[in-house]
Amino acid sequence: MHAPARQAKRAPRWGLQAKLIASMLLVGLVPLLIGLFMAFYQGTEEIRQVSGTSFEGLATETARKLDLVLSEEVSKTARIARNRLIVAELERRRDSDISEEDRATTTSKLNDAWDAKDPLIVEAVTQGQLAELLRRYYIGPTDELAQPTPVVTRSATAALFITDITGVVVASLNTEVPYTNAQEPWWQGAFHKGVGRPYIGNVALDNRLGIYTFTLSLPIMDSIGYQAVGVLHRIYDAKEFFAPSIFPIRFGKTGQVMLIDSLGTVVTCPVLPTGTRLADAEVISLVTQPQAGWVNVPSDGHGGQRASIIGAAPLSATGRVTRDSTGLSWHTFVWQSSAELFAPVDHLLTWISVFGLVAVGLLATLGYLAAGRIITPIRRLQEAALLIGRGELKEPITIKTGDEIEDLADEINRMHAQLEVAFAGLTDQVRQKTQEVESLQKSTDQILDSVPTPILILDEAARVHYTNQAAREAFALGDRQEQATSLFDLLPLDERTQKLIRSELEYLTHPEAGSATPSSERRSPPRDAELRDPLDQRRDPTGSSERKEVQIGQHMYRYEWFPISGRATDEQQIGLALRNATEESQKQDQLIQAEKRGSISVLVAGIGHELNNPLFGIMGLGEAIQEEKDLNTVKSYAHDIVQHGKRMASIIRDFTGLARADVKDRLRPVDLNKEIERALTQVPHLDEHSSLEVRRDFQPLPPVTALPEDLCHLFVIVMTNSVQAMGDNGTLTVSSQASNGTIRIQIHDTGAGIPKAYLPKVFDPFFTTKKQGQGAGLGLTVASRIATKHGGRIQIESEERKGTTCLITFPVPEPSHEEGRR
Repeated sequence: MHAPARQAKRAPRWGLQAKLIASMLLVGLVPLLIGLFMAFYQGTEEIRQVSGTSFEGLATETARKLDLVLSEEVSKTARIARNRLIVAELERRRDSDISEEDRATTTSKLNDAWDAKDPLIVEAVTQGQLAELLRRYYIGPTDELAQPTPVVTRSATAALFITDITGVVVASLNTEVPYTNAQEPWWQGAFHKGVGRPYIGNVALDNRLGIYTFTLSLPIMDSIGYQAVGVLHRIYDAKEFFAPSIFPIRFGKTGQVMLIDSLGTVVTCPVLPTGTRLADAEVISLVTQPQAGWVNVPSDGHGGQRASIIGAAPLSATGRVTRDSTGLSWHTFVWQSSAELFAPVDHLLTWISVFGLVAVGLLATLGYLAAGRIITPIRRLQEAALLIGRGELKEPITIKTGDEIEDLADEINRMHAQLEVAFAGLTDQVRQKTQEVESLQKSTDQILDSVPTPILILDEAARVHYTNQAAREAFALGDRQEQATSLFDLLPLDERTQKLIRSELEYLTHPEAGSATPSSERRSPPRDAELRDPLDQRRDPTGSSERKEVQIGQHMYRYEWFPISGRATDEQQIGLALRNATEESQKQDQLIQAEKRGSISVLVAGIGHELNNPLFGIMGLGEAIQEEKDLNTVKSYAHDIVQHGKRMASIIRDFTGLARADVKDRLRPVDLNKEIERALTQVPHLDEHSSLEVRRDFQPLPPVTALPEDLCHLFVIVMTNSVQAMGDNGTLTVSSQASNGTIRIQIHDTGAGIPKAYLPKVFDPFFTTKKQGQGAGLGLTVASRIATKHGGRIQIESEERKGTTCLITFPVPEPSHEEGRR
């Protein structure tokens, strides 16, 4: 009756026809996709290599051409700097006998007049003999026979002027130049402390001229070429100067060349404005290398973010001058947009994709037709199998495919014939088995009724479905107990016990609910909640000391849960076995009282052991006082007797519990290092005449809030055991340190050690490894109690014939609220 429901809940799945079509598509698509990828990858790499090499060659050739243009421009400008009239005039100015003070005063006045466009100074600078000479170089003479011939690139030259040895302008073609230039980088670079050298400045915006310019400065040497007597300075419109060499170089629709410096500043470009800085620092570092080459860059340097191929080359000849001048170098930059560069590969990929889609369509069609030839007979087999399952198949299956499917149909026909024969006798067997099950059910009930232990069978809602004879008699339920009654209506249980039983029953019937719950919300299992054999009355194998008992009326019952399986029901059921343990519980309570009386004996023995040491001290000091005549020594002995008496009173209060009321009043910060030192003075046989060696390794420790006499006594006990274990020779090592919130005191001796079998018992009362009469076996018990009382812990590690180590740890106390406020 549940089979249709299970079929209805079955998740949707692919049919065989869909799987066959998908398999054929995969067989065709995988090679197609691999071919597309390989074609695209190979084509892209070949275009990348060819284009990169071409771009590199174009960048190198353009850089060589620009080097020639700049070299020619420097050569032409040098002809002006070597003009004899200019050299003579600057030497005359250099050799004039005007004092430095007068020269500075005159220069300041002339600079103000130049800025104010005073006609006299403007005419002297722009209309003088040297200015006329510059103009003739710039536009050429009106007479063809006159000299000099023009050497200036008129359209690109924005300014041309000459300065003397002080940086003052002595001749200029226009007034849009500064009058004093001694502090300008180009003037200092070209003058070079009188030695002189060429200077090429970087591209920058000239505020006076309102354009992006670069400069060429050449020293004007004296007539013997020994010393610079001035500087010839030219200012070029950067775009106008380089455009004739850069702009005509175009290839494709977007291919172009531009010139940049090593900071990424555009010197000239057909697209980007001069003076623009490339935004991508990674691109700048890749294209400004000291040698020519091509690179793959993440962006195109023109604002696009698509990866590009760029060829670059430095201006070698010009670079030596610019690096000496400004520390920068110039580089050509050859670029073409990636969309145009890889267009052939994109077109190829598009065509291959179209053909691939057509191929996929053909594969899908063929797969559908082929799958139909296979799926149709299989569906007939499936329908026949359903009819066999319902017992409705009347005619044999007929399939003529001439392959394995036809053989399968024949096998199904033979199976159907055999099933008809087998089903004929199945009804009688089912009837017989049903009778056997009913007989077993009655036998099981009889067995459970014969068990003297009350047994109940519950469902997950704590409803009782069965009670045996012992349960009905024990709880007066009667012979005809109503089924499916709540357990808590049948048994008189208090509210706490009912809550506990419900919790255990829920945990045992739904253990998977705990694992599905988040760890932060997961509830822990109830006490010892597990399923066990109800006939096994041995001690709990988990070793739990908590007895699982419930009080029902005047009796105490031990209970156990056990699993139920094989009963004909849809509900999950569980068994509950109750065993009358009233008498056993009473005996166990009596045993606990006996153990308490034994503990009192241990307590009395501990008090005696603790009082022995101070008592012997009092007796020894009393005998010494009788024979001592020195009053100061007698006072000292009396003080020690009082301290021993206080110690005995403290021990009595501690053991009897009387000290609990005022212990907090006597707690104070204690320096453990000082208490260890004090304990070393009280250990027998450890004075200055002893042959034992004591090694100390004390680190600074935070104070511990405790009773100092207790901690001193703790250390005395441990070190006394160590000294007794070593005898006459050995080394006692005592160290202390604080780390990770823990104070560690380590006491190590080189004695005989403790056998491994004895280590778990060293803290047990009355256990001792010493000979009879040498120890009571309570020392380490008392020491462990003192350490535990102060939040500490003692651990013993020992190896025979190598010594024993006692590790005492205390937590570092957290600062109180009052200390935090202070």
